[in-house]
Amino acid sequence: MHRSVAPLLISSLIGLTGAIAVCPPLVAQAKPSQQSTTNTSASSSYLGVWALTDSNNNLFNVRVNAGGRAVSTIGTAGVPMAGAERLGKAQFRELGRWQPWGNGIRVDYTNGWSDWIYVGPSGLSHASWKPGQMRDSIPTNFGTAVKLKGTAADAVGVYRFPPAQADLKPYTATLLSNGLAFNDIDANAGGVWRLSGSTVVIDWISGWRTAMSLSPGSRLELQHWAPGSNRNGPPTAVRQATAID
Repeated sequence: MHRSVAPLLISSLIGLTGAIAVCPPLVAQAKPSQQSTTNTSASSSYLGVWALTDSNNNLFNVRVNAGGRAVSTIGTAGVPMAGAERLGKAQFRELGRWQPWGNGIRVDYTNGWSDWIYVGPSGLSHASWKPGQMRDSIPTNFGTAVKLKGTAADAVGVYRFPPAQADLKPYTATLLSNGLAFNDIDANAGGVWRLSGSTVVIDWISGWRTAMSLSPGSRLELQHWAPGSNRNGPPTAVRQATAID
């Protein structure tokens, strides 16, 4: 998410507005304080899904969960434009842990990168440090931070999808807030997603369609339709997804 990746269509972000910051945050802000590291109730306001950008203005999302867990929608290798080729697992997500930091929270990922989401002079902001860099130094990159809301925020994230074919292993599916979707099962790994009420409808480049329910009674239930099948007819298979967090 912080590396050089192919450009995404930032203008189509769902709920993401605002300009990229033009100056780095104060280094003094990037230090924990006795008050900030113990005030976990204040940090709870950062729980949820965030839209951030890397040093090349490419979108990635971070889901900040209770209990100190966090997951990013883009992995260590980045995501090719439109997912026009088979993708590796390192391109899908990064797992991390977060803690109160300065006037916000800092997410430390297993690959050595860190994201700082905080309130700056211009509002909600974001900064990143690369592996090996001192966290009280000038960040590697910085910009605005936008907290997503509503059903779209509920949909964004990283999932484990059992495929329609019973003989195949579950695959990873990533949904970004700009409506792009990626998987690691298809040779052409991209797709687009949209909301239909409380259902996420994903149309994959491969011709498959997947619908994922966000309703409480059937949450993360999947319906798969094979290429060429009647989208208004019964699904090819019904499966149960799990969220990766």
